[in-house]
Amino acid sequence: MAVEYFAVPSADMRLDTGDITSNTDKRDVSEMLDVWIHRKTPFLNYIKWGPDTGAATTIEWIREHHGFGFVTLGAELTGSAGAVADVIAGTADIGGPTNAMRQLNEGAVLMGWSSEQATHALIMINSISLTGELNFDTILEGTVDAGEKMYILGNFANEGSVPRADRARSRVIMTNTLTILRKDVQITGSMATTDMHGVPEGETRHQMRLRLLEMQKEREMACFFSKQVDRSITAAGLMAGVYYFLLAESGNHLDNTTTALTESAFNTVIRACWDNGCTPNAVFGSATQISKYTEWDRARVRTTPRSGLGGYHVTSYLTDVGIEVDLVPIQHFPPKFLFPLDTTKLTLRAKKGRKLLIEKLGKAGDYNQYQMISEFSMEARGAGNCELGGYFSKLS
Repeated sequence: MAVEYFAVPSADMRLDTGDITSNTDKRDVSEMLDVWIHRKTPFLNYIKWGPDTGAATTIEWIREHHGFGFVTLGAELTGSAGAVADVIAGTADIGGPTNAMRQLNEGAVLMGWSSEQATHALIMINSISLTGELNFDTILEGTVDAGEKMYILGNFANEGSVPRADRARSRVIMTNTLTILRKDVQITGSMATTDMHGVPEGETRHQMRLRLLEMQKEREMACFFSKQVDRSITAAGLMAGVYYFLLAESGNHLDNTTTALTESAFNTVIRACWDNGCTPNAVFGSATQISKYTEWDRARVRTTPRSGLGGYHVTSYLTDVGIEVDLVPIQHFPPKFLFPLDTTKLTLRAKKGRKLLIEKLGKAGDYNQYQMISEFSMEARGAGNCELGGYFSKLS
């Protein structure tokens, strides 16, 4: 019968990395993430860390949208002074029709296309209801079709006018759940005293460096694809990533149909982003999709002549609305997705004192245990008002 105390830990528990904590049981190494630049996690190189939070399980931020400068008619506008028309509901991206109406006041002049007269009609608002009803004071000949945008020329007033109703926008509190990434290393006493070939920094630092890279890769993927799940006794909290923030929206900046990425399809998404108030600065995807920017028209690719250098490579792309975007391939990225994003809208937020810590848990038998913990979440300030970016989700 085997003696129990001769039992050895399983293979994954026998990598000994020594004591990395320099005689301290817990070390805050969060500053490593503030200067993290790594080619295997390029998306994280575009995102900054914001201030730490003392929140319990979620972070919060405020969304307040000033509007797009137009309202959309829910029904055809016909007639003359006194005509009434409704503004279409469904403007959830700026807080609903109430927020859309808060762009207007009595005396506002709107311009809309009259298909019957093949010209633009100008109207002036006599009174409005914030629930979405407009009463027009004057209108030029013609009608404005249902679904047409009525562009705001200005909220005008006459000499000696009195104050009008306040038009402050309603604020919306946005939230995201704090999530915890964890990595563990367990080290036998024998390995702690073994000189490892090809590992000059010591096995301890070597293993922790690899686990940190592994954690960062998981952080990057979570920032794209994690779905928000509230923390409970039985479930770990998960934060919402970029994809799930954008899923809450609708519009041409979200392409769920294109299977073959083309220059035309990409520029259509970028134009929709621009119309929504978004200025993407980078495009993230697999090498399969990013390489297509080079393939579209190699005759336009310019490289410095060098004897011994051949081939083509594009690192940025100038869209047809004049926005230049970086092209960022990510290793082992789902090839069906491509994300043009404004990364200035994204901020990582860590739980106070828990951005990244390495802690020695102590001895268990003949091995030491260490844990790496990072508790964080992500703000997406463009989320909910279309300013974050767009995506393709069904590319081949």
